[in-house]
Amino acid sequence: METKDLFRRASRKLKKPLVFVVFKIVLVLVCVKSANAEPQENKLQWQSHELGSKDVLSHSCIHDQLLEQRRKPGRKEYSVTPQVYAESSLSNSLQHKGRALLGISRLFERQKDVKKPIRIYLNYDAVGHSPDRDCRTVGDIVKLGEPPVYPGALACNPHGDPPIFGDCWYNCTLDDISGEDKRHRLRKALGKTADWFRRALAVEPVKGSLRLSGYSACGQDGGVQLPREYVEEGVANADLVLLVTTRPTTGNTLAWAVACERDQWGRAIAGHVNVAPRHLTAEAETLLSATLIHEVMHVLGFDPHAFAHFRDERKRRRTQVTVQSLDEKLGRMVTRVVLPRVVMHSRYHYGAFSENFTGLELEDGGGRGTSGSHWEKRLLMNEIMTGSVDTRSVVSKMTLALLEDSGWYQANYSMADRLDWGRNQGTEFVASPCNLWKGAYHCNTTQLSGCTYNREAEGYCPIVSYSGELPQWARYFPQANKGV
Repeated sequence: METKDLFRRASRKLKKPLVFVVFKIVLVLVCVKSANAEPQENKLQWQSHELGSKDVLSHSCIHDQLLEQRRKPGRKEYSVTPQVYAESSLSNSLQHKGRALLGISRLFERQKDVKKPIRIYLNYDAVGHSPDRDCRTVGDIVKLGEPPVYPGALACNPHGDPPIFGDCWYNCTLDDISGEDKRHRLRKALGKTADWFRRALAVEPVKGSLRLSGYSACGQDGGVQLPREYVEEGVANADLVLLVTTRPTTGNTLAWAVACERDQWGRAIAGHVNVAPRHLTAEAETLLSATLIHEVMHVLGFDPHAFAHFRDERKRRRTQVTVQSLDEKLGRMVTRVVLPRVVMHSRYHYGAFSENFTGLELEDGGGRGTSGSHWEKRLLMNEIMTGSVDTRSVVSKMTLALLEDSGWYQANYSMADRLDWGRNQGTEFVASPCNLWKGAYHCNTTQLSGCTYNREAEGYCPIVSYSGELPQWARYFPQANKGV
Protein backbone atom coordinates (compact mmCIF):
# COMPACT_ATOMS: atom_id res chain seq x y z
CA MET A 1 0.00 0.00 0.00
CA GLU A 2 1.33 3.46 -0.84
CA THR A 3 2.26 5.64 2.11
CA LYS A 4 1.50 9.34 2.34
CA ASP A 5 3.97 12.21 2.60
CA LEU A 6 1.99 13.60 5.47
CA PHE A 7 -0.56 12.00 7.71
CA ARG A 8 -1.98 13.37 10.91
CA ARG A 9 -4.73 12.09 13.17
CA ALA A 10 -6.64 14.94 14.78
CA SER A 11 -7.76 14.49 18.39
CA ARG A 12 -11.47 14.04 19.03
CA LYS A 13 -11.67 16.44 22.03
CA LEU A 14 -10.59 14.38 25.01
CA LYS A 15 -12.00 11.11 23.68
CA LYS A 16 -9.63 8.29 24.32
CA PRO A 17 -6.32 9.83 25.27
CA LEU A 18 -5.36 6.20 25.82
CA VAL A 19 -5.36 5.70 22.06
CA PHE A 20 -3.44 8.84 21.37
CA VAL A 21 -0.80 8.06 24.01
CA VAL A 22 -0.09 5.01 21.92
CA PHE A 23 -0.38 6.22 18.36
CA LYS A 24 -1.50 9.81 18.07
CA ILE A 25 1.77 10.39 16.31
CA VAL A 26 2.36 12.84 13.53
CA LEU A 27 4.03 11.13 10.63
CA VAL A 28 6.58 13.60 9.32
CA LEU A 29 8.38 11.62 6.65
CA VAL A 30 8.21 8.29 4.92
CA CYS A 31 10.80 5.87 6.31
CA VAL A 32 11.20 2.25 5.47
CA LYS A 33 8.65 0.46 3.33
CA SER A 34 7.45 -2.72 5.04
CA ALA A 35 9.53 -5.63 3.81
CA ASN A 36 6.68 -8.10 3.99
CA ALA A 37 4.04 -6.13 2.12
CA GLU A 38 1.41 -8.23 0.37
CA PRO A 39 0.47 -8.12 -3.32
CA GLN A 40 -2.05 -5.37 -4.04
CA GLU A 41 -4.12 -6.74 -6.94
CA ASN A 42 -7.28 -7.17 -4.84
CA LYS A 43 -6.65 -4.41 -2.33
CA LEU A 44 -8.60 -1.23 -1.83
CA GLN A 45 -8.22 1.20 -4.67
CA TRP A 46 -8.78 4.49 -2.84
CA GLN A 47 -5.28 4.92 -1.39
CA SER A 48 -3.44 7.81 -3.00
CA HIS A 49 -1.41 10.87 -2.10
CA GLU A 50 -4.51 13.05 -1.74
CA LEU A 51 -5.31 14.27 1.75
CA GLY A 52 -9.01 14.93 1.38
CA SER A 53 -11.40 17.85 1.20
CA LYS A 54 -9.61 21.07 2.13
CA ASP A 55 -8.93 20.81 5.86
CA VAL A 56 -10.83 17.55 6.35
CA LEU A 57 -8.36 14.71 6.83
CA SER A 58 -10.80 12.12 8.16
CA HIS A 59 -14.49 11.23 8.24
CA SER A 60 -16.26 11.18 11.62
CA CYS A 61 -19.09 8.65 11.60
CA ILE A 62 -22.34 9.57 13.37
CA HIS A 63 -24.08 6.20 12.98
CA ASP A 64 -24.87 5.68 16.66
CA GLN A 65 -26.31 9.16 16.88
CA LEU A 66 -28.65 8.33 14.00
CA LEU A 67 -29.71 5.12 15.75
CA GLU A 68 -30.55 7.05 18.91
CA GLN A 69 -32.71 9.44 16.90
CA ARG A 70 -34.54 6.54 15.27
CA ARG A 71 -35.37 5.04 18.66
CA LYS A 72 -37.38 8.10 19.65
CA PRO A 73 -41.17 7.66 19.98
CA GLY A 74 -43.04 7.91 16.71
CA ARG A 75 -40.05 7.12 14.51
CA LYS A 76 -39.92 3.87 12.58
CA GLU A 77 -36.56 2.10 12.56
CA TYR A 78 -37.27 -0.15 9.58
CA SER A 79 -39.98 -2.08 7.74
CA VAL A 80 -40.03 -5.83 7.09
CA THR A 81 -40.89 -7.01 3.58
CA PRO A 82 -40.64 -10.78 2.95
CA GLN A 83 -38.93 -11.83 -0.27
CA VAL A 84 -39.13 -14.97 -2.37
CA TYR A 85 -35.88 -16.91 -2.61
CA ALA A 86 -35.14 -19.84 -4.87
CA GLU A 87 -34.54 -22.23 -1.96
CA SER A 88 -37.58 -21.21 0.12
CA SER A 89 -40.04 -23.44 -1.72
CA LEU A 90 -37.61 -26.35 -1.57
CA SER A 91 -37.37 -25.98 2.20
CA ASN A 92 -41.16 -26.00 2.62
CA SER A 93 -41.56 -28.94 0.27
CA LEU A 94 -39.07 -31.06 2.15
CA GLN A 95 -40.67 -30.32 5.48
CA HIS A 96 -44.14 -31.14 4.17
CA LYS A 97 -42.88 -34.51 2.99
CA GLY A 98 -41.55 -35.30 6.45
CA ARG A 99 -37.92 -35.28 5.38
CA ALA A 100 -36.97 -32.09 7.18
CA LEU A 101 -33.88 -33.40 8.93
CA LEU A 102 -32.44 -34.92 5.77
CA GLY A 103 -33.64 -32.03 3.67
CA ILE A 104 -32.17 -29.29 5.82
CA SER A 105 -28.67 -30.66 5.50
CA ARG A 106 -29.04 -30.96 1.74
CA LEU A 107 -30.68 -27.58 1.56
CA PHE A 108 -27.79 -25.84 3.21
CA GLU A 109 -25.28 -27.71 1.11
CA ARG A 110 -27.05 -26.29 -1.90
CA GLN A 111 -27.36 -22.83 -0.36
CA LYS A 112 -23.59 -22.59 -0.14
CA ASP A 113 -23.59 -22.76 -3.91
CA VAL A 114 -26.52 -20.44 -4.65
CA LYS A 115 -25.00 -17.27 -3.23
CA LYS A 116 -24.07 -14.84 -5.97
CA PRO A 117 -22.34 -11.42 -6.01
CA ILE A 118 -24.54 -8.86 -4.31
CA ARG A 119 -26.42 -6.55 -6.67
CA ILE A 120 -26.73 -3.03 -5.27
CA TYR A 121 -29.19 -0.78 -7.10
CA LEU A 122 -28.58 2.96 -6.72
CA ASN A 123 -31.52 5.37 -6.94
CA TYR A 124 -30.76 9.09 -7.33
CA ASP A 125 -34.34 10.37 -7.77
CA ALA A 126 -34.32 12.23 -4.45
CA VAL A 127 -31.10 14.18 -5.08
CA GLY A 128 -31.97 17.88 -4.83
CA HIS A 129 -35.70 17.25 -4.40
CA SER A 130 -36.23 17.89 -0.69
CA PRO A 131 -36.88 21.67 -0.41
CA ASP A 132 -36.69 21.70 3.38
CA ARG A 133 -33.45 19.64 3.52
CA ASP A 134 -31.51 20.22 0.28
CA CYS A 135 -29.45 23.36 -0.28
CA ARG A 136 -30.54 24.97 -3.55
CA THR A 137 -29.30 28.54 -3.18
CA VAL A 138 -26.83 30.32 -0.92
CA GLY A 139 -28.55 31.44 2.28
CA ASP A 140 -31.23 28.74 2.29
CA ILE A 141 -32.08 27.59 5.82
CA VAL A 142 -32.68 23.82 5.84
CA LYS A 143 -33.28 21.10 8.41
CA LEU A 144 -30.64 18.82 9.86
CA GLY A 145 -32.37 16.05 11.77
CA GLU A 146 -35.61 17.16 13.42
CA PRO A 147 -35.11 20.75 14.66
CA PRO A 148 -37.71 23.00 16.34
CA VAL A 149 -40.60 23.81 14.05
CA TYR A 150 -39.71 27.38 13.11
CA PRO A 151 -36.61 28.25 11.04
CA GLY A 152 -33.71 29.85 12.88
CA ALA A 153 -34.83 28.58 16.26
CA LEU A 154 -31.66 26.54 16.78
CA ALA A 155 -28.81 27.16 14.38
CA CYS A 156 -26.28 24.41 13.65
CA ASN A 157 -22.91 25.33 15.13
CA PRO A 158 -20.29 22.55 15.34
CA HIS A 159 -17.81 25.02 16.87
CA GLY A 160 -20.10 26.34 19.59
CA ASP A 161 -19.96 25.70 23.32
CA PRO A 162 -21.59 23.26 23.43
CA PRO A 163 -21.38 22.36 19.73
CA ILE A 164 -24.67 21.83 17.89
CA PHE A 165 -24.35 19.15 15.22
CA GLY A 166 -27.90 17.94 14.62
CA ASP A 167 -31.61 18.64 15.11
CA CYS A 168 -30.84 22.19 14.05
CA TRP A 169 -31.30 24.65 11.17
CA TYR A 170 -28.45 24.83 8.68
CA ASN A 171 -27.42 27.95 6.75
CA CYS A 172 -26.48 26.87 3.21
CA THR A 173 -23.28 28.00 1.51
CA LEU A 174 -22.17 27.66 -2.10
CA ASP A 175 -20.27 24.46 -1.25
CA ASP A 176 -23.50 22.83 -0.02
CA ILE A 177 -25.25 23.02 -3.39
CA SER A 178 -25.11 19.86 -5.50
CA GLY A 179 -24.50 21.09 -9.03
CA GLU A 180 -24.03 18.87 -12.05
CA ASP A 181 -20.30 18.40 -11.44
CA LYS A 182 -20.92 17.23 -7.88
CA ARG A 183 -23.66 14.87 -9.00
CA HIS A 184 -21.29 13.34 -11.52
CA ARG A 185 -18.73 12.75 -8.76
CA LEU A 186 -21.47 11.27 -6.59
CA ARG A 187 -22.51 8.73 -9.21
CA LYS A 188 -18.91 7.81 -9.93
CA ALA A 189 -18.06 7.30 -6.24
CA LEU A 190 -21.16 5.25 -5.42
CA GLY A 191 -20.75 3.20 -8.59
CA LYS A 192 -17.27 2.21 -7.45
CA THR A 193 -18.63 1.42 -4.00
CA ALA A 194 -21.30 -0.90 -5.40
CA ASP A 195 -18.69 -2.61 -7.57
CA TRP A 196 -16.37 -3.14 -4.59
CA PHE A 197 -19.12 -4.87 -2.63
CA ARG A 198 -20.08 -6.95 -5.67
CA ARG A 199 -16.57 -8.40 -5.55
CA ALA A 200 -16.41 -8.66 -1.76
CA LEU A 201 -19.79 -10.20 -0.85
CA ALA A 202 -22.14 -12.84 -2.22
CA VAL A 203 -25.76 -13.20 -1.17
CA GLU A 204 -28.66 -15.55 -1.84
CA PRO A 205 -30.35 -13.76 -4.75
CA VAL A 206 -34.00 -12.80 -4.67
CA LYS A 207 -36.23 -14.83 -6.99
CA GLY A 208 -37.73 -12.38 -9.44
CA SER A 209 -37.84 -8.72 -8.45
CA LEU A 210 -36.96 -7.25 -5.07
CA ARG A 211 -40.17 -5.89 -3.56
CA LEU A 212 -40.31 -3.03 -1.08
CA SER A 213 -43.19 -2.04 1.17
CA GLY A 214 -43.46 1.72 0.70
CA TYR A 215 -45.19 1.75 4.08
CA SER A 216 -43.27 4.83 5.17
CA ALA A 217 -40.43 7.05 4.01
CA CYS A 218 -37.20 5.08 3.90
CA GLY A 219 -34.29 6.32 5.96
CA GLN A 220 -33.23 9.21 8.16
CA ASP A 221 -34.04 12.92 8.52
CA GLY A 222 -37.38 12.65 6.79
CA GLY A 223 -36.14 9.78 4.67
CA VAL A 224 -36.96 9.20 1.03
CA GLN A 225 -40.33 8.18 -0.38
CA LEU A 226 -40.07 4.97 -2.38
CA PRO A 227 -41.14 5.12 -6.02
CA ARG A 228 -44.53 3.48 -6.56
CA GLU A 229 -43.13 1.01 -9.08
CA TYR A 230 -40.76 -0.37 -6.42
CA VAL A 231 -43.80 -1.38 -4.41
CA GLU A 232 -46.07 -2.55 -7.21
CA GLU A 233 -43.58 -4.13 -9.62
CA GLY A 234 -40.41 -4.44 -7.56
CA VAL A 235 -36.82 -3.76 -8.59
CA ALA A 236 -35.32 -6.18 -11.10
CA ASN A 237 -31.79 -7.54 -10.70
CA ALA A 238 -31.33 -6.16 -7.20
CA ASP A 239 -30.55 -7.53 -3.74
CA LEU A 240 -30.25 -4.13 -2.06
CA VAL A 241 -31.64 -0.73 -3.06
CA LEU A 242 -29.81 2.38 -1.85
CA LEU A 243 -31.75 5.64 -2.00
CA VAL A 244 -29.31 8.52 -2.35
CA THR A 245 -29.58 12.12 -1.12
CA THR A 246 -27.18 15.08 -1.00
CA ARG A 247 -28.10 16.93 2.16
CA PRO A 248 -25.58 18.99 4.15
CA THR A 249 -23.76 17.70 7.21
CA THR A 250 -21.77 19.38 9.98
CA GLY A 251 -18.25 18.88 11.26
CA ASN A 252 -16.08 16.22 9.64
CA THR A 253 -18.97 13.98 8.63
CA LEU A 254 -18.77 13.34 4.88
CA ALA A 255 -21.73 10.97 4.67
CA TRP A 256 -24.08 8.72 6.63
CA ALA A 257 -26.22 5.69 5.86
CA VAL A 258 -28.91 3.56 7.50
CA ALA A 259 -30.94 0.49 6.60
CA CYS A 260 -34.68 1.07 6.32
CA GLU A 261 -36.18 -2.21 5.08
CA ARG A 262 -35.29 -5.83 5.88
CA ASP A 263 -36.45 -9.18 4.56
CA GLN A 264 -37.95 -11.98 6.67
CA TRP A 265 -34.44 -13.08 7.72
CA GLY A 266 -33.38 -9.61 8.83
CA ARG A 267 -31.11 -8.80 5.88
CA ALA A 268 -31.18 -5.20 4.70
CA ILE A 269 -32.92 -4.84 1.36
CA ALA A 270 -33.19 -1.04 1.29
CA GLY A 271 -31.12 1.76 2.75
CA HIS A 272 -30.68 5.52 2.70
CA VAL A 273 -27.25 6.99 1.88
CA ASN A 274 -26.60 10.71 2.27
CA VAL A 275 -23.46 12.41 0.95
CA ALA A 276 -22.66 16.03 1.83
CA PRO A 277 -22.18 18.10 -1.36
CA ARG A 278 -19.28 20.11 0.09
CA HIS A 279 -17.21 16.91 0.10
CA LEU A 280 -17.96 16.03 -3.52
CA THR A 281 -14.65 17.48 -4.70
CA ALA A 282 -11.54 16.22 -6.45
CA GLU A 283 -9.55 16.73 -3.24
CA ALA A 284 -11.91 14.53 -1.23
CA GLU A 285 -12.25 11.73 -3.78
CA THR A 286 -10.08 9.14 -2.02
CA LEU A 287 -11.42 9.97 1.45
CA LEU A 288 -15.01 9.80 0.17
CA SER A 289 -14.38 6.39 -1.40
CA ALA A 290 -13.25 4.98 1.95
CA THR A 291 -16.13 6.73 3.72
CA LEU A 292 -18.75 5.18 1.43
CA ILE A 293 -17.37 1.68 1.99
CA HIS A 294 -17.64 2.36 5.74
CA GLU A 295 -21.19 3.70 5.59
CA VAL A 296 -22.57 0.96 3.34
CA MET A 297 -21.07 -1.57 5.79
CA HIS A 298 -23.48 -0.11 8.36
CA VAL A 299 -26.42 -0.71 6.00
CA LEU A 300 -25.32 -4.28 5.28
CA GLY A 301 -25.04 -5.33 8.90
CA PHE A 302 -22.35 -3.57 10.96
CA ASP A 303 -25.06 -2.10 13.15
CA PRO A 304 -26.33 -2.99 16.66
CA HIS A 305 -29.90 -3.13 15.31
CA ALA A 306 -28.83 -5.69 12.73
CA PHE A 307 -27.00 -7.84 15.29
CA ALA A 308 -30.35 -8.92 16.73
CA HIS A 309 -31.25 -10.49 13.36
CA PHE A 310 -28.01 -12.39 12.70
CA ARG A 311 -28.52 -16.04 11.67
CA ASP A 312 -26.55 -19.24 11.97
CA GLU A 313 -25.99 -21.72 9.12
CA ARG A 314 -29.56 -23.01 9.50
CA LYS A 315 -31.07 -19.52 9.50
CA ARG A 316 -31.86 -19.67 13.20
CA ARG A 317 -31.34 -16.45 15.14
CA ARG A 318 -27.93 -16.40 16.77
CA THR A 319 -28.15 -16.59 20.53
CA GLN A 320 -25.00 -14.52 21.05
CA VAL A 321 -23.45 -11.87 18.85
CA THR A 322 -21.92 -9.70 21.56
CA VAL A 323 -21.13 -10.20 25.24
CA GLN A 324 -20.87 -7.34 27.72
CA SER A 325 -18.83 -7.73 30.89
CA LEU A 326 -16.79 -5.79 33.42
CA ASP A 327 -13.15 -6.11 32.44
CA GLU A 328 -11.06 -5.72 35.58
CA LYS A 329 -7.82 -5.26 33.67
CA LEU A 330 -9.26 -2.44 31.58
CA GLY A 331 -11.28 -1.10 34.50
CA ARG A 332 -14.56 -0.66 32.60
CA MET A 333 -17.48 -2.39 30.94
CA VAL A 334 -16.51 -3.91 27.61
CA THR A 335 -18.65 -5.20 24.74
CA ARG A 336 -17.04 -7.88 22.60
CA VAL A 337 -18.17 -9.55 19.37
CA VAL A 338 -18.06 -13.32 19.97
CA LEU A 339 -19.09 -14.54 16.51
CA PRO A 340 -17.12 -17.62 15.39
CA ARG A 341 -15.46 -16.25 12.25
CA VAL A 342 -14.67 -12.92 13.89
CA VAL A 343 -12.97 -14.72 16.79
CA MET A 344 -11.05 -17.03 14.45
CA HIS A 345 -9.69 -14.24 12.23
CA SER A 346 -8.93 -12.09 15.27
CA ARG A 347 -6.89 -14.89 16.83
CA TYR A 348 -4.81 -15.28 13.68
CA HIS A 349 -4.34 -11.53 13.27
CA TYR A 350 -3.18 -10.81 16.82
CA GLY A 351 -1.65 -14.21 17.48
CA ALA A 352 -4.05 -14.38 20.41
CA PHE A 353 -4.49 -18.12 20.94
CA SER A 354 -4.95 -18.00 24.71
CA GLU A 355 -8.31 -19.08 26.12
CA ASN A 356 -8.44 -15.61 27.70
CA PHE A 357 -9.22 -14.17 24.28
CA THR A 358 -12.99 -14.48 23.89
CA GLY A 359 -13.95 -11.83 21.36
CA LEU A 360 -13.12 -8.56 19.62
CA GLU A 361 -14.00 -5.29 21.34
CA LEU A 362 -16.48 -2.75 20.05
CA GLU A 363 -15.94 0.96 20.59
CA ASP A 364 -17.20 2.17 23.96
CA GLY A 365 -16.55 5.87 23.55
CA GLY A 366 -15.72 8.43 20.93
CA GLY A 367 -18.46 10.95 21.45
CA ARG A 368 -20.92 11.81 18.74
CA GLY A 369 -22.01 8.71 16.88
CA THR A 370 -19.12 6.26 17.12
CA SER A 371 -19.80 4.17 20.25
CA GLY A 372 -21.24 0.67 19.74
CA SER A 373 -21.26 0.57 15.93
CA HIS A 374 -17.51 0.34 15.39
CA TRP A 375 -14.43 -1.64 16.28
CA GLU A 376 -12.41 -0.44 19.26
CA LYS A 377 -9.93 2.14 17.96
CA ARG A 378 -7.29 1.07 20.48
CA LEU A 379 -7.14 -2.39 18.91
CA LEU A 380 -7.78 -1.76 15.21
CA MET A 381 -6.57 1.84 14.67
CA ASN A 382 -6.88 2.38 10.86
CA GLU A 383 -9.36 -0.42 10.14
CA ILE A 384 -12.26 0.78 8.00
CA MET A 385 -14.90 0.12 10.68
CA THR A 386 -13.42 2.17 13.50
CA GLY A 387 -15.26 5.41 14.25
CA SER A 388 -13.08 7.62 12.04
CA VAL A 389 -12.03 6.96 8.45
CA ASP A 390 -9.09 8.37 6.50
CA THR A 391 -7.27 7.64 3.26
CA ARG A 392 -5.14 4.96 4.95
CA SER A 393 -8.13 2.96 6.20
CA VAL A 394 -8.17 -0.73 5.30
CA VAL A 395 -10.80 -3.47 5.31
CA SER A 396 -9.65 -6.32 7.53
CA LYS A 397 -10.72 -9.95 7.53
CA MET A 398 -12.44 -9.32 10.88
CA THR A 399 -14.93 -6.93 9.28
CA LEU A 400 -15.67 -9.29 6.39
CA ALA A 401 -16.02 -12.10 8.95
CA LEU A 402 -18.64 -10.14 10.88
CA LEU A 403 -20.74 -9.74 7.74
CA GLU A 404 -20.36 -13.44 6.90
CA ASP A 405 -21.29 -14.39 10.48
CA SER A 406 -24.59 -12.56 9.94
CA GLY A 407 -25.69 -15.60 7.94
CA TRP A 408 -26.68 -13.40 5.00
CA TYR A 409 -23.44 -13.15 3.07
CA GLN A 410 -20.47 -15.13 1.87
CA ALA A 411 -17.28 -13.07 2.08
CA ASN A 412 -14.46 -13.00 -0.43
CA TYR A 413 -11.49 -12.68 1.92
CA SER A 414 -9.11 -11.91 -0.91
CA MET A 415 -10.69 -8.45 -0.88
CA ALA A 416 -9.36 -7.83 2.63
CA ASP A 417 -6.36 -5.58 2.99
CA ARG A 418 -3.38 -6.03 5.29
CA LEU A 419 -3.88 -4.52 8.74
CA ASP A 420 -0.52 -4.01 10.45
CA TRP A 421 -1.79 -2.61 13.73
CA GLY A 422 -1.51 -5.25 16.47
CA ARG A 423 -0.37 -7.99 14.10
CA ASN A 424 1.15 -10.93 16.03
CA GLN A 425 1.28 -8.94 19.28
CA GLY A 426 -0.42 -11.68 21.29
CA THR A 427 -3.27 -11.91 23.76
CA GLU A 428 -1.73 -9.38 26.15
CA PHE A 429 -1.96 -6.69 23.48
CA VAL A 430 -5.70 -7.26 23.10
CA ALA A 431 -6.41 -7.66 26.80
CA SER A 432 -4.29 -4.83 28.22
CA PRO A 433 -4.73 -1.06 28.40
CA CYS A 434 -2.39 0.70 26.03
CA ASN A 435 -0.08 2.10 28.70
CA LEU A 436 1.03 -1.49 29.36
CA TRP A 437 1.95 -2.12 25.74
CA LYS A 438 5.59 -2.45 24.77
CA GLY A 439 7.89 -1.42 21.97
CA ALA A 440 6.85 0.97 19.22
CA TYR A 441 3.19 0.88 20.35
CA HIS A 442 3.88 2.90 23.50
CA CYS A 443 5.49 6.27 24.17
CA ASN A 444 5.69 8.30 27.36
CA THR A 445 8.31 10.96 26.67
CA THR A 446 7.31 14.30 25.16
CA GLN A 447 8.60 14.87 21.63
CA LEU A 448 10.31 11.47 21.57
CA SER A 449 10.86 10.54 17.93
CA GLY A 450 11.47 7.20 16.29
CA CYS A 451 10.12 4.75 13.76
CA THR A 452 6.47 3.84 14.01
CA TYR A 453 5.17 0.36 14.86
CA ASN A 454 5.19 -0.71 11.19
CA ARG A 455 8.51 1.00 10.35
CA GLU A 456 6.88 3.03 7.59
CA ALA A 457 7.41 6.50 9.04
CA GLU A 458 9.11 8.55 11.73
CA GLY A 459 6.81 9.69 14.49
CA TYR A 460 6.93 11.64 17.70
CA CYS A 461 4.96 11.57 20.94
CA PRO A 462 3.15 14.91 21.47
CA ILE A 463 2.21 14.61 25.16
CA VAL A 464 0.57 17.75 26.55
CA SER A 465 -0.89 19.03 29.81
CA TYR A 466 -4.59 19.95 29.68
CA SER A 467 -6.18 22.80 31.62
CA GLY A 468 -8.44 20.39 33.49
CA GLU A 469 -8.24 16.87 34.83
CA LEU A 470 -8.89 13.98 32.47
CA PRO A 471 -11.61 11.42 33.29
CA GLN A 472 -10.39 8.64 35.58
CA TRP A 473 -10.57 6.01 32.84
CA ALA A 474 -8.36 8.14 30.59
CA ARG A 475 -5.48 8.71 33.02
CA TYR A 476 -2.25 6.94 32.16
CA PHE A 477 0.22 9.29 33.82
CA PRO A 478 0.71 10.30 37.46
CA GLN A 479 -0.50 13.80 36.59
CA ALA A 480 -4.30 13.85 36.21
CA ASN A 481 -4.18 16.42 33.41
CA LYS A 482 -1.47 14.78 31.32
CA GLY A 483 -2.31 13.11 28.02
CA VAL A 484 -2.10 13.46 24.26
